[in-house]
Amino acid sequence: MIRRFPSRFRGLAICAVLLAGWNIRTAGQQPLIKALPRATATIRGKISFEGPAVSNTPAQMSTDPYCQQHSADYPTLETVKVSDGGLENVIIYISSGLPQGVTYAVPPAPVELDQLNCHYIPHVFTMMTQQGLRITNSDMTLHNVHVWSEKNPQFNVGQPVKGMVNETTFAYPEMPLVIRDDVHRWKSAFVGVFDHPFHTVSKSGGLFELELKLPPGYYEITAWHEKYGQKTMMVGVVDNERRVINITFTPNDK
Repeated sequence: MIRRFPSRFRGLAICAVLLAGWNIRTAGQQPLIKALPRATATIRGKISFEGPAVSNTPAQMSTDPYCQQHSADYPTLETVKVSDGGLENVIIYISSGLPQGVTYAVPPAPVELDQLNCHYIPHVFTMMTQQGLRITNSDMTLHNVHVWSEKNPQFNVGQPVKGMVNETTFAYPEMPLVIRDDVHRWKSAFVGVFDHPFHTVSKSGGLFELELKLPPGYYEITAWHEKYGQKTMMVGVVDNERRVINITFTPNDK
């Protein structure tokens, strides 16, 4: 026997069916969201240097008396700084293993690059794509900022007046991106530009830490130095682990 809904309920039943169908279709149109694993691990360590002391090439600044007078603390063409057995100014970053399809927030504050005492300060730094780079001339002499890039548009401006500021951004990851001064050719800066926040530069004693938390997994870590090239290693981490690693460079590395 077929039972019929009383006429006063038929409209409600039809609406319920239509709403159920709408919900099903809407749910089918929603993108699937994959929950990322908990991010609780960190990686830190030291970039060691094994071998005799390295002498840097003296910079010839006689073409600019101001620079010759104000650069007593920065007398060389390149920076090979070793302290407590550690190599400074090494860019360390995760080169593979991060979750795919994840977009990371860009830091709102720009990275500051100063032209002080006729050198770029800092000499080596990292930043994210689309993050601002703010470049200041703090010297009473003409400086030039020439970005030598392959993936990003080149950037070339003069800063003839003390206090001048120029800003730019980089749209694409690039490692390394080189900044030079066409007027003062001993000046250089090396930049790592990444589309993720897992990068840093070794400090005094070669110490470093990838400060942000990582999901458990295996990661390729790359360490790059302007003179000694790069080294990589695979590192596995689990929940809440503070993994300590050591990467060693020698004078024979190129």
